[in-house]
Amino acid sequence: MKTSSNQDIKKKFWKFWVVMIIVNLGIIAVVAKLFNIQVIKQQYYQERARKQHESRLMLSAERGKIYDRNGKVIASNFVGLSVAVDPSRIQNERKIATILQDKLGIPINQTIEKIRKSKKSFVWLARGKNPDLLKELRDLNDKGVRLIEEPRRIYHYGSTCSQVIGLTDIDNNGLSGIELQLDSLLKGQNGYMVLNRDGYGNLKPAADLPIFPAVNGNSIKLTIDIELQRIVEYELKRGVENAQAESGTVVAVEPTTGEILAIASYSNYQDINKPKQADMRVRAITDMYEPGSTFKTITAAAAIEENVVNENDKLNGYGGVLQGNGYTIRDVHGVGVVTFREAMEHSSNIILSTVANMMKDNVFYKYIRDFGFGIKTGIDFPGEVAGKVPKPQNFVSTTKRYLGHGYSLAVTPLQITNAYAAIANKGILMQPYLVKTIFNNNDELLYQNKPTSVRRVISEKTADRVKNLLLSVVQKGTGKAVKFDNILVCGKTGTSQQLDDGRYSKEHYTGSFAGFFPYNNPKIAMIVVIDRPKVSIYGGATAAPVFKEIVLRWASSDMGQLEYVQKIDSNKTNRDSSLVLIPNLIGLDQESAYHIVKKLNLKMQLNNGTTGIIIRQSPPYYLKIKEGSYIKVELENPDNTRSLETALATVRGLSVRDAIRSLKNYKIKYRIKGKGSVDYTEKIGTSEGIPIIAFYCK
Repeated sequence: MKTSSNQDIKKKFWKFWVVMIIVNLGIIAVVAKLFNIQVIKQQYYQERARKQHESRLMLSAERGKIYDRNGKVIASNFVGLSVAVDPSRIQNERKIATILQDKLGIPINQTIEKIRKSKKSFVWLARGKNPDLLKELRDLNDKGVRLIEEPRRIYHYGSTCSQVIGLTDIDNNGLSGIELQLDSLLKGQNGYMVLNRDGYGNLKPAADLPIFPAVNGNSIKLTIDIELQRIVEYELKRGVENAQAESGTVVAVEPTTGEILAIASYSNYQDINKPKQADMRVRAITDMYEPGSTFKTITAAAAIEENVVNENDKLNGYGGVLQGNGYTIRDVHGVGVVTFREAMEHSSNIILSTVANMMKDNVFYKYIRDFGFGIKTGIDFPGEVAGKVPKPQNFVSTTKRYLGHGYSLAVTPLQITNAYAAIANKGILMQPYLVKTIFNNNDELLYQNKPTSVRRVISEKTADRVKNLLLSVVQKGTGKAVKFDNILVCGKTGTSQQLDDGRYSKEHYTGSFAGFFPYNNPKIAMIVVIDRPKVSIYGGATAAPVFKEIVLRWASSDMGQLEYVQKIDSNKTNRDSSLVLIPNLIGLDQESAYHIVKKLNLKMQLNNGTTGIIIRQSPPYYLKIKEGSYIKVELENPDNTRSLETALATVRGLSVRDAIRSLKNYKIKYRIKGKGSVDYTEKIGTSEGIPIIAFYCK
């Protein structure tokens, strides 16, 4: 019996210890868990607890502003209102959707579907909208709705200068241009404030909770003159469309500093409201082309500096055709034996190729490189290419001849402009730049770009001589299309064949005009490049008129300065002191035209209507009239339904350029017969339903 009882006790005692061990293990586990929570992971669980009763409210930094050289605001910010919801707490789903449809045009079904499908507690419904439009949403007091103020980018001049300035996304991050390149400087640093969350989830501020203020971004002043930029973009678009070209580019530089005053590209296929990546490309620094005759200025400068040729030296143009061993060089307007000055005026390929061939290989190459070709200019903007120039060791017997008149090398429009600017700047090449200064919120200067001299390329004396040659080209030669009575422009036309599949095309050309003004004290060096024009292949007919329009509009604008205007004959100046050069008003709206006319102390008389675009003016521009005289203008409303035949009857006596501009509201194709002003017009057929109009000129 005893033995049996002892065995029972032992069994019970064993069970006791098993229970005790389990209990102790449980206690140890609990202690370990508490130690892990309270000691090892104390900070983690404190953070989780804090997040349950605290919330951060983001304080968005204001993006820095962008100014032009004169302090005009190009890009700034406005406070937009963004709408977000918590789908689990929303109370008036359909009412919210209705307000968004009525005020913002967002379909009701789209809003409801977005709310119901989301599994998150935060869903954006609209970003950066006008706060006035969402007043009803504020008054709704729905607990599931969050209205958040966010700074949004606004561009005060619309699409003007957009290729340089660039764009930002919905979160104010830079996507392209200066906005992307200097994004870290512009966007600043976001801050936040901590709020208490009550049991109902409502956020309330508390005095003892921290606030980390946002640090606003720095602001930037560019070298761009926004008024000149507007003129450039307007006239470039006109020029490309009038020439029926594929695209065009303009660059304007201040010669003594290298500051970019205006830079623009335009394609006939681009949509400024929905720009593609290709449309945002700054072609002046990213695209290469063979410059053709605008490069003859570089050849002339090198040859004069090296005493290879003098302006009055007689050279043979061989009547327009020069055949050598494996090459044939032709001139559009053949010449015989003429002076080098006359060769430049007539843009003789043959004579400039001969002059280039007279220089030593390494010497000619040195001047090409010194003028900045084959190397990057160093402009403070991404995407620049260096161009291509053959090295002397790779020269063949014809290389210098083709280089002499602008073939066998590839350049960018900026390189050509900068080379012309060096001539205007007494032979000193400057480094071009776009960013002038950077400063913070307190207007403290953080960075200032200063003009940088790259090198002296030619002597001041040679620069003056070349400048005088370029003046002759405009006054007497191929550049007459930019000749003014009272503004002395120096420049050179260019026409070059483009390569297609390794062969020079008979259809695709580049027309260009490069130059600077005014003659005595050049303030602007500029190039106009027209890619693949169809109306005329020549730079003098396609690019030069655009150059002239830019000069004229700039000189007559508020920002254009009187020092740009110089009289050729001082006696004539005194006699004509009361006369005013008539501005070109065709293509402008009434308000813009009135502003220009008033500035020139002239008056404007409307022959019809009060709104629309000016399609005719009398007297024509480029003539002179007395101060206080009237300019009669005829307006056409864009919605005007007058027939094309009636419109065609109004263009007689206009230049072809102005005739086309006055017909801009009509979809037409055109052919030009003859030269001069329009004598009469005739419909000669249709193409894809579009009428083809012949302009007969005399």
